[in-house]
Amino acid sequence: MCAVFALVAMTSCEGFEVNWGNGGNDDNEEDVVSVELARCWHLVSFCGVEAEADIYIDLGKDGKFAIYQRTEELEYTVFNGTYTADEENSLLQGVYSDGEAWASSYHYTVDKEAKTLTLESVERPTEVSIYELSKVPASATANTRSASANDVKPL
Repeated sequence: MCAVFALVAMTSCEGFEVNWGNGGNDDNEEDVVSVELARCWHLVSFCGVEAEADIYIDLGKDGKFAIYQRTEELEYTVFNGTYTADEENSLLQGVYSDGEAWASSYHYTVDKEAKTLTLESVERPTEVSIYELSKVPASATANTRSASANDVKPL
């Protein structure tokens, strides 16, 4: 069964670079060789269905992330930690601030316009999440609580 998933880092969400490779067909929108992931992303679908969870991913240029996940109480829970992105293998990995690794590593793809991020879990069963370029809204950052040991980690 698909689990709810998110990740985010405390950044300004401003500016990024897309580095296009020369291998492959330029008409293929998935043919991105290298993309800096330091951006803010909003979950739009999970395992092929529209996302029920309100989750923002903000990946910092400094390798830090924070996960904003809205709960039923209409507040956001924030999970923090660090991540690494292996651009050669398109592999994203992370560790929460308590030292626990994410439940999986993720293969990532960013579309040619750098407006959509797709994460596919390495662990089985495969879970595919699609995010759109976004900013973390003020309502999310103003109404947050830090994650506790009892919270289910989204990744």
